[in-house]
Amino acid sequence: MIRCALVAVLAVLVPRLATADGHKLLVLQSEGRVDAGLRAKIDAAITRLALGATPEAAAGELTFSDAATAVGCKPDAPACKDEVLGMLAVDEIIITVLTPKPGGLEIAARRFGKGGALGEATVLLATGAAPDRLEDLAPLFSGKPADAEPALPEPSSVIPATAVPETARPEPSPPVDQPSALGHRLELAGMAGGATMVTLGLVMWIAASSTQDEIDHAPTATRQDLAHLQDLESRGDGFATAGNVLAIGGLAIAGVATYFYLRDRRDAGAATARLVPTVFDHGAGVVLTFGAAR
Repeated sequence: MIRCALVAVLAVLVPRLATADGHKLLVLQSEGRVDAGLRAKIDAAITRLALGATPEAAAGELTFSDAATAVGCKPDAPACKDEVLGMLAVDEIIITVLTPKPGGLEIAARRFGKGGALGEATVLLATGAAPDRLEDLAPLFSGKPADAEPALPEPSSVIPATAVPETARPEPSPPVDQPSALGHRLELAGMAGGATMVTLGLVMWIAASSTQDEIDHAPTATRQDLAHLQDLESRGDGFATAGNVLAIGGLAIAGVATYFYLRDRRDAGAATARLVPTVFDHGAGVVLTFGAAR
């Protein structure tokens, strides 16, 4: 898949990160197929945890996939995270992936600095549990929880998993919408196979016509001549039937394959546009992205 992007940036003043001199940590928006309201509560809870350990922490206005698109790198490339850090002018970023699981929602948060991963923590938020109480992710932020409230979630609501080194769990790649290569090959094979069947059908019809000429001129004087005539008629009927089946079947297969091929080409060529807020060294901006895939 070929993706084309045109990026335009309009800088505006954002005093929070632009004027800070300490260690800068940016909590990027979480990714995954989750309701926007639930996602916002989870992002806010993770940002509070980050502020408890790093006063210069701030909430980002875009996901890691958006930042990678703006910078022009592949999200799953190791060097892409350093490029995003440089574009955002921060020391560390938090990348969070939300994955629905049986009985709840898996929240996997990973911390990256310049040069590599710094750690990972994962919890399973039970269905119906409060999404703003994620203290079990605190080990990712030097063990400092964000709020000082003494109450903790019920044991049945959050199932913690301690922070583990990044090498212990492969980093999930952000979802990328790619056309099915198998489907594309099947469509091309269907068009080629249908055309071949139609060609063979024409050959059978020509053979049937030639046999009919032999029938028209065949002698009928003796019993042997009549038996030969019957053989010719049987052969001609076989050629004609095979030609009908091959031609009609080939046209049907080629037509269906062509329809799906053209439909997929049309859908893949649809253009998209996105407007994404972005944080820079001395301010912030808006990234306007136009894309098309084929």
